[in-house]
Amino acid sequence: MAVEFTFEFPLPLGLHARPASFIQEKCQNFAGEIVWENLRSGRKADAKSVLSLVTSETQQKDLCRIVVRGKGEREFAAELKAFLMTELPVREEKALQVAPTAAVIVPRLLLEQKEVYLTGQPASSGMVQGKTVVRNPLADWPDPEWLQTLKAGKPEKEKALFLEAVSELEKEIKKDLEEKTGTEKNILQAHLSILTDRAFIRRVVEIIENDRTAAAAALIEAATEFSGELLRSRTQYIRERVADLKDVALRLLQKLGFQTTAGKEMALSEPAIIVAEDLYPSDFLSFKPEHILGLVLEKAGQTSHTLIMARGRGIPAVTGVAEASRLIRPGEEVIVDGTRGVVVISPGEAVRRYYQAEMEVERLLAVGRRKKAQLPGMTADGRKVEIAANIGHPEELKKAWQDGAEAVGVFRTELLLYGKQALPTEEEQYRLYRRVAEEAEGRPIILRTFDIGGDKPIPSVSLPQEPNPFLGYRGVRIYQEHYELFRSQVRAILRAAVHGPLRIMFPMVALVEEVRWLREQVKKFSAELEAEGLPFNSEIEIGIMLEIPSIALLADKFALEVDFFSVGSNDLIQYFFAADRGNPRVKYLNQPLNPALLRLLKQAIDLAHAQGKWVGLCGEIAGDSKLTPVFVGLGFDELSMSSGFIPEVKAVLSGLRTDECEQLVFEAMKAATAEDNARLLEQFYQARFSEEVTAPELVDLEVDCRNKAEVIQRVAAMLQLSSRVSNRALFEQALWKREDDVATEIGFGLAIPHCQSPEVSTPSIALLKLKQPVDWQSKDGGLVELVVALAFPSGEKVRQKLQLLPKLSRKLIHEEFREALRQAKSREEVVALIKSATAS
Repeated sequence: MAVEFTFEFPLPLGLHARPASFIQEKCQNFAGEIVWENLRSGRKADAKSVLSLVTSETQQKDLCRIVVRGKGEREFAAELKAFLMTELPVREEKALQVAPTAAVIVPRLLLEQKEVYLTGQPASSGMVQGKTVVRNPLADWPDPEWLQTLKAGKPEKEKALFLEAVSELEKEIKKDLEEKTGTEKNILQAHLSILTDRAFIRRVVEIIENDRTAAAAALIEAATEFSGELLRSRTQYIRERVADLKDVALRLLQKLGFQTTAGKEMALSEPAIIVAEDLYPSDFLSFKPEHILGLVLEKAGQTSHTLIMARGRGIPAVTGVAEASRLIRPGEEVIVDGTRGVVVISPGEAVRRYYQAEMEVERLLAVGRRKKAQLPGMTADGRKVEIAANIGHPEELKKAWQDGAEAVGVFRTELLLYGKQALPTEEEQYRLYRRVAEEAEGRPIILRTFDIGGDKPIPSVSLPQEPNPFLGYRGVRIYQEHYELFRSQVRAILRAAVHGPLRIMFPMVALVEEVRWLREQVKKFSAELEAEGLPFNSEIEIGIMLEIPSIALLADKFALEVDFFSVGSNDLIQYFFAADRGNPRVKYLNQPLNPALLRLLKQAIDLAHAQGKWVGLCGEIAGDSKLTPVFVGLGFDELSMSSGFIPEVKAVLSGLRTDECEQLVFEAMKAATAEDNARLLEQFYQARFSEEVTAPELVDLEVDCRNKAEVIQRVAAMLQLSSRVSNRALFEQALWKREDDVATEIGFGLAIPHCQSPEVSTPSIALLKLKQPVDWQSKDGGLVELVVALAFPSGEKVRQKLQLLPKLSRKLIHEEFREALRQAKSREEVVALIKSATAS
């Protein structure tokens, strides 16, 4: 006689491998049978098998029936129920605290539709939908045809070989477990659970006995079967176990005496989304630009040159996506949301519709950006700040000019060497640089000489292995040893500068002596060209990267030797704070608003200006439009960035006054922390509120939305398109947080969604009249067909503006006012009604 009980599964992430291993551990010492049945999915599982439990598709709040049969069943059933209801949630919570997930913005619709998605770090904004090409770290998964060639011994011998391999690997993992803690220990424990899983071992043995196959072939066949089961799941946490299963299977394969073989390299013959553990710059450049729709990477850092180039080309990208190349299948359709850091796998119809709307908003924003791109690089009081683009290849020039670039602030010439087995000749370089000069049509171009080393190894240049290459043999430091490389490039630039305003900039300079040596060589090469009768520009401007703090502190002396400086903020920040920019554990030290850094930059710029030399900024932070007032206040003469950021930076710049920005920086340099300065900058923006709380562009009288998520999405889009919200994804998240606290449906077919958010620049009211009512998901289950949304900036200065909410709410209670809004025939009529309702 069996004992059974039912319970509601409590874990928010569902029954994935980690809690399944906890359950298996609890059940394995019971001598009888324990059956787990998910009453929602109808799937049954062996509670002593991790893989069986995981494939039950159990999600939070699913009703499950547990059947316990065997000696002591009643006592164990009571013990197991208590474990599932109390101890299991506590153990899972502790495990999650050890390994927190990266902060991302998951659209609410994905959660409601229970879509399969992966998360990572937003690396290049934008959205794209397409099919994948996968570079798989497990590309050495055995070929089925190879398995057919394996000769099988007697079933008993093959079974013994397999069980011996399991035993050896079990000992190995248990030994490793003694040395590990936290997340690593949890992962190893999950691997051990898979290795000793009853269902898995039983299936391998069945294949050996029934099909009389070799142990290795049976192992791979069983692992492939279970992998297929896991990949069919609609829960990403279950799909994630495929990597663990294959990892264990490959280790067992090695114990059986087989070596895995590498897979074929990835190739692109048509537009696709690239999924890979990482992608080197040479790989990125080897593909046709039109073939790269998006990137999904596991390990690339935000300042990796691959991602910098992706941002320059406007290619959506998400990085830090754990095990992406194992979880996403080749040819699978995905949506890459580089703005939120989300990758949706095989999206359903509702999610497709959501992202089609998102892509349309991106298109409209692009139209607005093109208008902003035509603005001059100038403040409201007439101070000129040149806005330039960072590029790595001549093909990027066209987009840079379209985005409004007035110059090229840095051409990373070393990117031309990636993937090349032979160095380019002087003549080849001359032709390329001449092409750049001519296509610039009079715009200045700064060519940074080869910056090789650090994170930019070049196959054709042999450099020694170093424990810390960022602090080692790179940039100008290699020029004396690789003199011909240096000589041919500088000569080519001098010759090409006859055809347009090219400038030379040298990287990784630390000493005045280095600059003097460089200038001597330029003079020497000029003399050579003159003797050879080759035209060259003898008046070419020569500058240096300001990326080592020694230059900032001695800028007045360096200014006597050079014509300009360009701050490389990526390297300067990591050198200044002694924090490797690629190390996530010290990412918190990447602080562009730190007052110590601001003081350093201000001193360097003032010293350079005193000698009549200009200073630019070519690091990634130059493209952050929120920081533009700081850069103006510091005194930068030029800002150079990935060209996609140029329109917004120009728009912000056009509304700034120099004296106000200088006062902002004066106050910021007196602060103690970067956090203090973030608040100071927020207050700076808040002080420039528009007086108008609504406008015709914030009114839509024919909205086609099918659910609440689409309505919230539409509100956020309207506010960003009207330049009242800087990041609609974060603002949308803030609206949902308020909705989670209390649903804002107030009856009468009306909802008033509202929130405070730092993404809001101006207190705003938007109105949407829906074509068809939608369920607002309130307790009363009311339908909504009129939406009045309110958005407020964060901070003390908007406290009085918050009175708009109760004032408008009181007015909306009156049927006469609601009816007037419903009957309004034009946007202007609605604006007049709202203004009258909120007037003092």
